[in-house]
Amino acid sequence: MQRKNSTSQPDIQNIFSWKRLLPSNPSPEINRKGQNAGKKTPDSGNTWCLRCNLRRKTPLSILTWFRNGTNITATPRVLLLGVTPEIYHLPWPEGTSFLAADKSQAMIDVVWPGPKEAAQCVDWVSLQLPDNSRDIVFCDGGLSLIAYPHQQQQLVRILQAILADQGLCILRLYVPPPQQESPDAVLRDLLEGRIPKLSILKLGLGMSLQESTAEGVQIGIIWQLLHEVAPDLEKLASQIGWSAEHIMAINAYRGSADRFYFVTIDQVSELFYGNPGGFEVHRLRVPSYDLGERCPTIVLKRLLMASSNENL
Repeated sequence: MQRKNSTSQPDIQNIFSWKRLLPSNPSPEINRKGQNAGKKTPDSGNTWCLRCNLRRKTPLSILTWFRNGTNITATPRVLLLGVTPEIYHLPWPEGTSFLAADKSQAMIDVVWPGPKEAAQCVDWVSLQLPDNSRDIVFCDGGLSLIAYPHQQQQLVRILQAILADQGLCILRLYVPPPQQESPDAVLRDLLEGRIPKLSILKLGLGMSLQESTAEGVQIGIIWQLLHEVAPDLEKLASQIGWSAEHIMAINAYRGSADRFYFVTIDQVSELFYGNPGGFEVHRLRVPSYDLGERCPTIVLKRLLMASSNENL
């Protein structure tokens, strides 16, 4: 695991296996840290993630980046899986149609910054939208919240139906490393001050606990394991240089029966290319922040209906 003060290099073998799925003439900026191997482009740079990169774009450059090689119009129809405010607040062109979907009404009430009528309280695998009614779908890490494989397959079928031909599905993924760490190794790094923030701890510890993708990992176990080694969270925060408020956020996991399902690159490729399929890689970026190699953003383009049917 790549962490603060660590001299080890991240294992990116799993990320580069995406290259076998890329178009024959991929965009030149596709590489490990989002840097263009040749001429610099507006969306190249050392650090890239779904939200922070797009936030710097103008309405024109957002659509240019997305729709290059697609049929997306200047006023796209956007579906957000979740209620991520940063995505809603992007400088979208006037006339953009925006719809958010989240199964938690509490999350919609507290987090959603848009009009109430633009957010639906619905489970993603039960979405009922007209065919070809959306041009872009966003999901920031949410695939890991859906049971693998059957519910994730159902979601891909839904996205294939509601996206227009050459519409885009933009996902930030949480991908486990090829060689699994042990929970003890993750907790040792935490106690020795080599994990800089809670999000990295939750991601690393969750991936270390997952024995199979189909089983996933119960979120409450992440809290339980941390509590066993550090029952006094405020004391732990003081020891490792975190604020008490920051570390206390882990208490949201206490007793939770929800599960994470961290899918591998091969499993994601099978979902979007094989069963049920219907997509191809449009763009891929891997950020350079801590554990960025486990958080790639993949842009998938829906194949034309004739091509899609050939893959089924």
